[in-house]
Amino acid sequence: MSVAQSQPGLAVLMDRYLDGDQRAFGQLHAALSPPIRGLLGKLVRDNATAEDLLQATLLKAHLARDGFVVRGPHPDAAVQAWYTTIARNLALDHLRAQIRERKRRAEPGEDRDPVEEIATDLPSIEEWQVDRDTAAEITRRVHEALAQLPAAQREVVELHKLAGLSMAEISERLQIREGAVRVRAHRAYKALARALGPGMSLVAMHLLGTGGRA
Repeated sequence: MSVAQSQPGLAVLMDRYLDGDQRAFGQLHAALSPPIRGLLGKLVRDNATAEDLLQATLLKAHLARDGFVVRGPHPDAAVQAWYTTIARNLALDHLRAQIRERKRRAEPGEDRDPVEEIATDLPSIEEWQVDRDTAAEITRRVHEALAQLPAAQREVVELHKLAGLSMAEISERLQIREGAVRVRAHRAYKALARALGPGMSLVAMHLLGTGGRA
């Protein structure tokens, strides 16, 4: 392949960047910045914060570049997913900090689950630009994790995420108090987070459906 070819793929640019090619460094970040900026904007809903998180993503990726490895059969998608994961984790840290602050200022009686609140801000799996093989692997893992939940917790997750029912609707269907439904959901999502690892459970929920309502 000629070096003079225009528009090299992300994997090619990443290889050159890791070899110390400063031009590839600029080209790679120019190619990745627009989609990552868009993702961050959808997550944090603030352009200035999204820009700050983008710069933090590029810096963190640069510092961790020696740890990058290609996973799956699609090298370009692996590069995209690596940067996207870093950006997502930084955005989730930012959102969690906001949620903790809101909980400190919350009026008595406000009981929205923080895991659910973060999940509602996540884009669809297509917007994450995860390749099909990766998406299939996440789906397989989340179904395995769901199967390990107690039946009562699994039922609530399936109604909430697969059927898209609200907590009130689940309460009515199961004939139990809404507070009990929320407790089951909270425990289930915590268990899934432990089983799937930090962050992955949130992406996995979007592979299962459009997401339930509060």
